[in-house]
Amino acid sequence: MAIGDLVTKIISKQESLKSFRTPWENLWQDCAEYVNPNRGDFSTIRYRGNTNRYEKIYDTTAPLANENLASGLHSFLTSPSQRWFVLKTFDDKLNQELPVKEWLDTTTNILYDRVFNIPETNFNSQAHELYLDLGSFGTGVMMVQDKAGAPISFRTHHLADCFIQENDAGFVDTLYRKYKRTGRQLIERFGETVPENVVKISAKDPYREFEVIHAVEPSETYGEPMKKPTSKPYKSCYVLVEEKTLLEEGGFDEFPYMVPRWQKVAGEIYGRSPSMTSLPDIKMVNQMMKTIIKAAQKVTDPPLLVPDDGMLAPIRMSPGSINFFRSGSRDRIEPLNINANTSTTLNNENQRREAIVKMFHVDQLVISENRNMTATEVLQRQEEKMRILGPVLGRLQSELLSPLIIRIFNIMLRQGLFQPAPDILQSQELNIEYVSPMALAQRSQELQSIMRGLELFG
Repeated sequence: MAIGDLVTKIISKQESLKSFRTPWENLWQDCAEYVNPNRGDFSTIRYRGNTNRYEKIYDTTAPLANENLASGLHSFLTSPSQRWFVLKTFDDKLNQELPVKEWLDTTTNILYDRVFNIPETNFNSQAHELYLDLGSFGTGVMMVQDKAGAPISFRTHHLADCFIQENDAGFVDTLYRKYKRTGRQLIERFGETVPENVVKISAKDPYREFEVIHAVEPSETYGEPMKKPTSKPYKSCYVLVEEKTLLEEGGFDEFPYMVPRWQKVAGEIYGRSPSMTSLPDIKMVNQMMKTIIKAAQKVTDPPLLVPDDGMLAPIRMSPGSINFFRSGSRDRIEPLNINANTSTTLNNENQRREAIVKMFHVDQLVISENRNMTATEVLQRQEEKMRILGPVLGRLQSELLSPLIIRIFNIMLRQGLFQPAPDILQSQELNIEYVSPMALAQRSQELQSIMRGLELFG
């Protein structure tokens, strides 16, 4: 395909994906305004530094619940303080062989020491942003970047910039990302492929931004004998929209974007979030709080009853002020009594708040207020909590954690960062065993059954 035809095709497909995504944008905008206002905009574009992002929030229950959900998922799924996965084989007997066991442990340690536990990769901060997007919009986008001469790095992209497509199995295998960069940034990234016109414009106006499309999708030439970057399983193209120029063409051995969805509805590609489910309660509790604020203002600063001919205008309301009235007149300035009974409103508001907190599973991720419990009761409650979060954990493992670990392992394997594997492992397929606190809590039911059996036997 000619370069001009390829550029035109990419721009046209991005427009089609944007048109397909348009019905979601108003819903995402509501979630951003009420739950995650620090994220960018979808259908409403605000300038940088705009303070009106918080104008609709009168109650912070939903933003705080989303923060707690993201922190809980980060701690329970990808904890930075302990291991959350290990490498195994599917053969339990083979896992006990000393050479195999040593190689698996060493390889797992290298993954942690070179990727997940060092600040250069930026994994922990980007993972937290990803969990915030999942709770807010139901869909998150994280890219695993592999640049020559640099460590593996992670970057969570805003959903407003991304457009996705699924394959027949229901997994995302196509992503178009449209973003803006200044001319200087384009020159630093793409070098001589940047058009001369863009170089001249950036010299005069260094803050002028240009739109770029990064298109990643299954390669049509995969498997061809010619060794081209686009012959890899996934092709990658960077297109400068304004100039209709192909900046870079390459490929990936694995899909570089991780696109987890919180929950999916049949026939939809983008995910559903706790924010969407609880959005009616979120809007209602904010409106209730706004009404309570108005009622409190009327009680503390009530309207005044002023006689039409007894007072000399203007009426002064500042402390220590003096108001004059006609001599001999019995008329006085009196406050209008507002019989504001907010107890009913507060009860309804608290009920809505509890519903929002439960929808974000905050009650499943924190310790119960009742701390006077036996060990058996603690285990039972923990089992119930993990059973509720089980479907979410399964989707995150299949759409986020497994593709993430597989891509990082393959990158490091191609770079020769692992020790040679024992000969017995040459024909074996590796397995990822999750040992995060949430995964262990879900498997605790088996341990409890053994303990109950031993108690009965005793």
